[in-house]
Amino acid sequence: MFIVFCAKYLIIVIGLFALGYWLTLPRKQKTEVLIMGVVAGIVAFILAKTGSAMFVDPRPFVSDDVTPLFAYTADNGFPSDHTLLGMVITMALLSVSRKWAVKLFVLTVIICASRVLAGVHHPIDIVGSIVFGALGGVVAIYITPKIIDSLASSKYAKMLGLHRIAKKKK
Repeated sequence: MFIVFCAKYLIIVIGLFALGYWLTLPRKQKTEVLIMGVVAGIVAFILAKTGSAMFVDPRPFVSDDVTPLFAYTADNGFPSDHTLLGMVITMALLSVSRKWAVKLFVLTVIICASRVLAGVHHPIDIVGSIVFGALGGVVAIYITPKIIDSLASSKYAKMLGLHRIAKKKK
């Protein structure tokens, strides 16, 4: 079933697409995307954990009269981990390619719709994850250049493909 595939496994496809694109990038951009992803991921994870502690939303098959399309644990559905990961990956690639970020965002939206249609999330779970992932990405957009500047003047600059930045600053 298409909805089940998208709800469960499309996140893997997003990860593979992102990895494939990342492998084609020059080392400096690989470093930038990696830092963006780590920063966005950490911020989004903190927001998600805080949000889930503050807001409990039983899954539709627990609170509503909904039969899920696949077996799932009856834990707090807020926020959606699949959506959060899709948003973090999308935001990480946004720094180097808006075209790829838009493609991955569309796939993330398909995941969102599928998770709701499969009966494992309410729309609020999805919206929360989109907001948390986007906020993580915004923070990463501001912090990543500072991290890159710091790394460019470190002993790891050449290894990370940032040595040209360090030379320009001297």
